[in-house]
Formats: sequence, structure tokens, C-alpha cells
Amino acid sequence: MINKEIEILLLINSVENEGLPLCVQNVLKGHYEDVINTELSSNLIEELSDINDFSKRIQNSEKYIQLAQEKAKLSLSLEGALGKRTKYQEEDKAQLFLRINLEKDKFPSRSCENVPKSVDLNDEIRLEHIQFSENIENIQLGAVEEAIVLAKHVQLQLSQPKDKLTDEEIIPYLTVVVSNTRNWSLKVASLYYRCLLESKDKRTVERSMMQMEYLINELRRTKVSVTNRMDLFFASSLKPIWVLEQMWAQLMLSLGLVKGALDVFLKLKLWEEVIDCYNILELKHKAAEIIRQEISKKPSVQLWCLLGDATQDPNHYETAWKLSNERSSRAQKHWGFFYFAKKNYEEAIPHLKLSVELNNIQENVWLRLGFASLQTEDWKLAVIAYKRYCALEQSTFEAWNNLAKAYIKLGDKVKAWKSLQDAIKCNYDRWQIWDNLMVVSIDLGHFSEVIRCYHRILDLKNHHLDVLVLDILTNAVLNNVNDSDGHTAQKLLPKILELFGRISSFIPNNPDIWRMYGQLTALKKTDIDNDKAVHYLQQAHRIAVSDPKWFLHEESVEKILQLCCTLTEIHLQYASNCELKKKKSLLASAKLSLQGVVKKVKDQEWNNERINFCLEKVEKHLHTVITELEQIRSIN
Repeated sequence: MINKEIEILLLINSVENEGLPLCVQNVLKGHYEDVINTELSSNLIEELSDINDFSKRIQNSEKYIQLAQEKAKLSLSLEGALGKRTKYQEEDKAQLFLRINLEKDKFPSRSCENVPKSVDLNDEIRLEHIQFSENIENIQLGAVEEAIVLAKHVQLQLSQPKDKLTDEEIIPYLTVVVSNTRNWSLKVASLYYRCLLESKDKRTVERSMMQMEYLINELRRTKVSVTNRMDLFFASSLKPIWVLEQMWAQLMLSLGLVKGALDVFLKLKLWEEVIDCYNILELKHKAAEIIRQEISKKPSVQLWCLLGDATQDPNHYETAWKLSNERSSRAQKHWGFFYFAKKNYEEAIPHLKLSVELNNIQENVWLRLGFASLQTEDWKLAVIAYKRYCALEQSTFEAWNNLAKAYIKLGDKVKAWKSLQDAIKCNYDRWQIWDNLMVVSIDLGHFSEVIRCYHRILDLKNHHLDVLVLDILTNAVLNNVNDSDGHTAQKLLPKILELFGRISSFIPNNPDIWRMYGQLTALKKTDIDNDKAVHYLQQAHRIAVSDPKWFLHEESVEKILQLCCTLTEIHLQYASNCELKKKKSLLASAKLSLQGVVKKVKDQEWNNERINFCLEKVEKHLHTVITELEQIRSIN
């Protein structure tokens, strides 16, 4: 019956309209439902999703998957339940599973007796399957519904960032198909996708390699009938055997089975991988020998390039370039990579530029061109290269970070700031990126962002001191400077004080931290905060003068004199509004601190204008303090 329906579909007018044949558009709109059943239309829509996955049209793929689910009355949702994942796990932890709801009877499907088997994990720690503490209802699906679930897995894998969190979110879709399907094509395809996921984990990579070898043997077996093999073949997106063999060889290579991988690569004539294997085996001459044999049979641009890689002779790249009538981006890429590996960036740049001019969809070439441009300080070219790379591959934080550096060198800090924001999205746990973002933010007046960055750096490394950034931030609040959004910096005072409280707990012996902390605390102008401000400034003074040789260095002398001025100003400000006894105590403390510093500095007889200016200012403050004390004594 299905074959008859396909015939009807093919006979319907297939005039192109809006990128799809008219017959397909009519099926999508629900036409021909009297001659085409729901199963066939769901299958057709799911295959449309696979086609869009193949061409990386992810939004279209998602749309068709959703439509296929609606046709099949199938709803899928990820939910959590308590369970165990390891053999020695004592407490149940939240685990993801796929909740399936089928609002009709499952589609009829053909069951294959000899579907491939899942290879056991046999790990000393991990369980074969998650053991849930409660029973999870296992909805029995037909093959078409299982094909939709598998297509959803593929679509999510392509549309989500490549990280472990994504793997955790998409593997429940795969588990449903692997565990339940009796369709031969779906079983092979789902096991292949599981191998892809497990190849990234050291605990599962060995199972992945054995499973891939098993699948290759299954594809070569003739026990399974053609009817079972072709059932939903296109809906499963099953890969050809040479793709599986290539992945099997790559898995062997990752596990150190170089000779086994080499045999497979030689069979598939994957010469780049062959060269990698020979390089690992330290048999470069063998790689060159094989490539020369192939060139003698039929010379090609690829072979000449690979011969250049094997022999490290750039003349072979030139031969490849001429053989292509000067049209091969590959020849220029290998030529550029040759010089790049030798850190001869000036020679590499012309070849890399020409390669991307001939073919601009080469992420690895754009990345190297950007780096080479940074090394030669060609900032404009670096911006062009990294912008293009980031457009093609958006999840590499190093590229965004380097793009920001190039923008800074060109004086465009606004674009640099935006690039660093993108770098943060790619790697939230790299403190160096947060540090770069903090420095650019302080330059642009994004004061709230500076505070956020500093907190995040402390989260990541527990100890970080950037006095220059903190000083700029403190001065912005003291002078009530407007931030980049036009808001006054003093509105951020509570958050800045919170930051200084955290920093001072990690770094208790830095006078600059206590000085700034005291100045900011004094802005609150309450009796309690005034006490705190005085205490913080006295702490700064004690730490600064604790070095027995502070008065011998110009920098430390000038800094301590400035600190004395700040300390006296805060003391006088607080003393003006407090009771007489407290005022006398504050002024006496200030007098003692100033007298010791003035004496030490005068004894050195500095011939320095800045120091003498600061000293004169401190002496004026000291005179004011002494005068105030004499007035208090006269009252008493």
C-alpha cells in the first residue's frame, strides 16, 4: 500500500515553488490526506528534516521535526528523576530522561529479527544504564515515531554548543531508540550516533571503538534481508560504511592503536591521516614513498600537497599550485601552514590570504591568518581574519579574545568590549578573559560591569589584586563621575564597598586597599561608617610604615605622604562633628602618625619637587591638627 502511495506522490506535479516541490508543499499543508496516510506524510516530513540537517539549515530542520511530531501526535519532553549512574553511588541524584506522550496508536512497523546488538560497557564504575529509583513508563513506539525521535536527537546535536551539558541533554533521545527499536536501519544509525557521543569520554571511548567495529561487520553481513535493511533507510540517515570505517580508525588512533588505524586509512586512501600515522610512528620517509607511488599513478593537487607535508619541501606546494592552474586554495593552505609551523609568519600570510580568497569557508585557515597577523602587528588584517573565523565558528573563546586585542590596538574599545562579551559566553570559567573584560570596561566607564568582572575573577581564583582598576573605580565614585549609561558612579557605592570587603578579607596587608576602602566608607557619613573609615585608614598607615626602609625609596615616600594627607582630611572631617573627648583622641592619633612620617622624610633631605610638595602639604595638615588640639586644651 505504501509503495502505491509513493507512486501517487511522484505522479503529482512537482513544479518548484518556494524551494520545495509542489507535491511536498501540498503534503505539508495537509492536502491529499484521502490518498496519503498520516504515516507516510510523517515519514516524508521527517526526511525533509534530515535533508536540512545535512545542509545545516537548522531552523528549517526544527520546523519540520515539529510538524512531523504533530502529524504523528507525538510529544517529547526532557524531565528529571532520581537515579544512580555509578555502581558505588549511595545517594540518588537527579537524572534526565525523555518523557514520551503518544496520543494515538503507534504506526505499524516491520520488526527485524537480527538487529545489531549494543556492546556492553563493562566499566568498573559506571552502570550499563541509569537506574531510576521510580519506574519510568516505557511507551512502545512504531518505527516511524522512533525515526522522529532520532531525527530530533540529530537536530539538537547540530543546533546546540558542543559541550558535556549538551551531550547530557540529547542522549536521552538516543537511549530511547537504542533500547527499543526493532528496525535495522534505525538501530545501526542510533548506535553510530552513540559512538560519536561516547568517543569524547575516556570511560566510554573503548566501548565506542568496539561498537563501531561490530557495526562495520554487521553492515558486511548478508543474513539480514534487503527488505529489512531498506525499511526507513532514508529516514534513519544511515551513514555509508566508509564513514564508519574512518571513524573506527580515528577511535583506534585516539587509543594508541596506530598500526591498526594506519591499515584502515590506507585502505580508504585517506592520505592526510596516513601521514599523521607515519609521523607518530616516525616513518615520514614511508609516507613520502607511498604518496610518490600514488602520484606516479595519477598526480593530483592533494597528493603533491601531502608530499610537501611529508618531506617538508615547499617546492611541492608550488608544483601543486601550478598543477591546479593557480586555482587551488588547498595548495596555498598547505603552503601557508608550512611557513606558519616554522613561525615564519610574514611568509605565511600571503599564502593564507590567497587560500581564503579562493575559498573563504576555511575556519582553520582564518584562525591561523588571524594569529599570524597578530604576530606581525597587522591589526586590520587580524580583525578581518578573526571576524570571519568567529562568524564560522562562534564557540572559540581564544578567537574572540584575540579579536578584542586587535580592536584595542586599532583604538576601537567599544568593539573590543563586545568581542570580550562573546568570549565570556564561550568560556565562563577563564579568569583571564574576565580580567581583559574588566580592563576594557573600566576604560569605557562600564563600572557595574567592572564590579561583576572582579567578583567573577575572585570566584575563579580566590586571590586577585589590580590596584590600578580599583583606584580608577574609587576615584570615579569619589568624584561622582557618570558611567557609560549616564548614571552617577556613587549609586554603585554599596556594591563597591561589598567588593572591597571581599578583597580585604583575601588581601589584609595591602595599604592601597585599606586606603580606598576607608575613603569610600567615609562617603556614607554615618557615625559608625566614620569610625570604620578612620580605622581602615589607620590600618593602611600602619601597614605602609611597617616596612623599615620605606623612607629610602621615592615611590614609597610619595605614596605615604599622600596617604597621610587623606588620613588627616578624614580625621578632621569626622572630628568636626563629634564630641570633644572623641575629637581630642582622633586629632592626637593623627598628630602622632604625621609627626613620625614628617621626621623620617626630613631626615633624608630629599631633592625631589613632588616629595617636597607633598611634605609641605602634610606639614600644613600637621599644623592644623596641632592648632585644633591647642584650642581643645585651652577650653579644658
